Amino acid sequence: MTALAKVLRILGVLVLAGAVGVLIGWMKSRDGDIQPVAVPPSSDQPAMAVAPVAMASVEPPPIAKSHRSGRDKPVLLTPPPVESTEWEKQLDDVLLSDADVNLKADRILAMIPTAPSNAQVELSQHLVNMVQDDHYDGAAQLLTNPATAAAVSTVLMNDLLNRNNTLKLPMLLDVARDEDHPLKDQAREMLELLIQEDDGTNWDQWGTSINTWLQNNPQ
Repeated sequence: MTALAKVLRILGVLVLAGAVGVLIGWMKSRDGDIQPVAVPPSSDQPAMAVAPVAMASVEPPPIAKSHRSGRDKPVLLTPPPVESTEWEKQLDDVLLSDADVNLKADRILAMIPTAPSNAQVELSQHLVNMVQDDHYDGAAQLLTNPATAAAVSTVLMNDLLNRNNTLKLPMLLDVARDEDHPLKDQAREMLELLIQEDDGTNWDQWGTSINTWLQNNPQ
């Protein structure tokens, strides 16, 4: 082999070595650019669970506040304090006074005709608690008066059943014989129960029957 051939051979080896070095360097520089190829899962393998993606919380929009004037706001009304009526004040004065019971009864009796209808019953109840048998004339006039409210007459009639027979029976007869009295039928029924007589509408005979019963049933 000649010297020239040896030189050419050595140059060829050097060129080949340089080319291989350049190729290796170029391949190294491409490592970061190569993306792995996604291989679809085989139908024979179970699918991998995918972690749920957290949803971003959404704040509700703020509620617009109504701009209302002060006059639009509801006003809470406080009921006024309940004051005693005039008849209640008068009744309290009577009940708290130092007068005797019959005088208190007279004052209460005088209040009933002019008192409101809802007050007359209460006043009549106080009246029967105060009035005594020997001071019953005013209460008797109220009971026998057909213009007296039926509710008031009923209070007096019920109380009358607890009174002395000499007061009770004639009073019942006076009510029973008055065709205009609203409690005439009740008074007659009470007379029948008390003296065990039924004289119908013969009021004179009723008077005789009552007197006879009182004589046979002294107090």
